[in-house]
Amino acid sequence: MPEKTFIAKHSKSVPGHKTAKDRITILFCSNASGDYIMKPLVINKSKQPRSFKGININNLSVYWNANKKAWVTATLFTDWFNNRFVPDVKKYLLQKGLPFKVLLLLDNAPGHPKYLQYENVEIVFLPKNTTSILQPLDQGIISTFKALYIKRAFRYILDQLENDISLSVIDAWKKFTILDCVKHVGMAYAEIKKSTFHACWKAVWPDVVESANPRNTIRARIFSDH
Repeated sequence: MPEKTFIAKHSKSVPGHKTAKDRITILFCSNASGDYIMKPLVINKSKQPRSFKGININNLSVYWNANKKAWVTATLFTDWFNNRFVPDVKKYLLQKGLPFKVLLLLDNAPGHPKYLQYENVEIVFLPKNTTSILQPLDQGIISTFKALYIKRAFRYILDQLENDISLSVIDAWKKFTILDCVKHVGMAYAEIKKSTFHACWKAVWPDVVESANPRNTIRARIFSDH
């Protein structure tokens, strides 16, 4: 999301003003061929936000979890690995008629525990301070997602203003709930083209993109987590 926080001028002049503290962390995972993109994991501070009332979180376009700081912790990542990543990848490979043999690339973020293990899953941690250079998702996938998400968020605001001309931009933003955010996250991620995944993987690992070409016999899938 945007790297800076902006406060409306009139809000700054109000005694005791404070910036909004809503935040989420998103975890992405995909394979090199771009034909398997896991539902993003979205982490918020609240397990059950008010806007989720009556919503079955299992039907969301993302996996949902929470902790006090909305961070990827070792506990949350382990839960994601065991209960989301492994089952989902097994299902994908079974549908493709491929054996369950997986290489998972991770950066050295504090929330990625070294103790993770699962039969036929090899986990490789990127060297420290190399994420921006070697992490495939950092070669354009995450930036593409951000652009698509922001475009959708602005479209939401414009729609609100067009539907009710009495609304101010700030009032329109106030109507934007965490549920709206989650929906836009899912849709924006789904908009990323397969060719974008190919290009980003090819930038750091050309051979694996070539082997993932559907014209060739595919024997392995390489996965990467943000």
